[in-house]
Amino acid sequence: MSAQLFDDAEILSRYTRAQALEDGILVDMTVEPFGSMAREAGLKWPIAMTSTAFHACVAIDAEESKGHSSQDVKGRWWDCLMMLRRTRREVSPLEQRWKLIVQDPDGRSRLKELKCVSGPADDMSPCLTFMLPNED
Repeated sequence: MSAQLFDDAEILSRYTRAQALEDGILVDMTVEPFGSMAREAGLKWPIAMTSTAFHACVAIDAEESKGHSSQDVKGRWWDCLMMLRRTRREVSPLEQRWKLIVQDPDGRSRLKELKCVSGPADDMSPCLTFMLPNED
């Protein structure tokens, strides 16, 4: 009965995945070199990553790339993919959480946590979204 309550409701606002990608809230991880690496890791669905998760776990600061960092963007992305592949779906069939070590700009290695949520894209096709644990 409760589903019928909203059958004729007017949608006032809708923020789509495409808009979030366009606005930079989500980072499209299907673009190269990320997309081919995801396919190599066995992931077939499109992947987006929240901007905050991307900057915390994948992106390399320009100063960092000049300095002492031995990490690069492709290596960090590969680490995210491999740790996801090693993680069992303990939270739910639609959500996985995992940890990885990332070198911060100050040169210290830090443990970061990510989660992956499976869900529908704007056209209802399956997709994945990587994010920090406190994001939704």
